[in-house]
Amino acid sequence: MSDTSPTLGKTRPRTHAEINEYRRKSFVEGAIRSLAEHGVSGTTVASICKQAGSSRGLLGHYFSTKDEVMVAALQHLFSQISGSIKTSLDRQDATATQKLLTLPDFLFAPAIFTDLNRTAFLALWHETRFNPHVRKANRQLYRDYINRVERMVDAAAKETGISVDARRITLSFVAISDGLWLGLSIHDDVITGEQAIEICRDLLLRELRMT
Repeated sequence: MSDTSPTLGKTRPRTHAEINEYRRKSFVEGAIRSLAEHGVSGTTVASICKQAGSSRGLLGHYFSTKDEVMVAALQHLFSQISGSIKTSLDRQDATATQKLLTLPDFLFAPAIFTDLNRTAFLALWHETRFNPHVRKANRQLYRDYINRVERMVDAAAKETGISVDARRITLSFVAISDGLWLGLSIHDDVITGEQAIEICRDLLLRELRMT
């Protein structure tokens, strides 16, 4: 019998800290699955616990309110996606410009743009309008994301020897890629992932004066 944990992808937790991490993560991932299936309004403490395969009482040891779980779910989704993209980019033996130009490929990669990720994100993006806790977390996560992309744009521009407004390019890129993520999540019969990648890359090529 295997002694691995599907949630953490490693040996079954044994220490107190590992058990706490395992249980907390199981509730967060349970919330994400519930959000993807039922939306925010249909996601309750009961539905989270059902998806996590655990009890309400145990949930209370890790989260005081449903809002805390929603924030943790958003942070987990962001961390999962940004971490996967960073790992993929770090594996490349490529220049700063090449890494920037492949960023759209990873944003819309099948491993990232899954039904679970996009439907859970849709629910949480909608929740930012009404939930100040989720809105605050989303604002900080987006600020960090924009800063990372801006550093990539700035590095690519310096590498190619041009002067650009890296912040403006970054905001344009994020606005277009987010809009395409949203559009594909709702109407995947109108545009394809390949087209979304091409649109994002075309923007970067124009701004880096490579077309």
